[in-house]
Amino acid sequence: MTIKKIKYHRVYEDVIEQIKNLILEGNLAPGDVLPTERELAQSFGISRGTLREAFRILEREGLIEARPGGGRFLSKALDVAEDRSRILDNIERATIIELLEARELFETGIVELAAKRATDEDIAEIEAAFATWGEIDQNAEDRSKPDQAFHLSIAKATHNVVLVNMIELHMDLLQRTLSKTAQIPGRKSEVYEEHLLILQAIKERDPVKAKLALLNHLSRVKENIQKNHIHV
Repeated sequence: MTIKKIKYHRVYEDVIEQIKNLILEGNLAPGDVLPTERELAQSFGISRGTLREAFRILEREGLIEARPGGGRFLSKALDVAEDRSRILDNIERATIIELLEARELFETGIVELAAKRATDEDIAEIEAAFATWGEIDQNAEDRSKPDQAFHLSIAKATHNVVLVNMIELHMDLLQRTLSKTAQIPGRKSEVYEEHLLILQAIKERDPVKAKLALLNHLSRVKENIQKNHIHV
């Protein structure tokens, strides 16, 4: 009997994807008014709360404008011909920034708990994942798996299945984050050092140091995403 792992599904990302496609296919042009929340929620088969989550990201990135009492419009500042790639970039970057904000909350707790609970076997597994990450071939088809293994091995060291599941549920976004920064010159060596500090703190059983090392890593990732205007 073959059982496939269930993949976590973020509905608001599907909404963003569909709206993005409407823009790229020419069904929405700059200045066009969007259907009402009620109409869109019914068409998508989702709650208005989920729809607002999608709109919040699109509005923050300047792709959609909200007018009090006047609905929402596709930004007039967009030139569809020249901004199609920018639309994709902004949406992708916004989603990654939201992930990094979430990781600052839940993953700091994970590394703190790992520093307190990790057994010698756990640390050996983290070290093995770290060593594999350090050997990543920049020309490999998938450079994200060793990075995912590193973060997952830390979660396993908490001995809390819920926290392990939280990391597993966000593996796809972890992969997308790495893919956006992997080509930045010198970034691989920087991440190596950032990961090393996290590993050392866990080995020293120092939860405060582990938390600070992770926050430094996430801060540097966010800085590179924003500063370099990473493209999809």
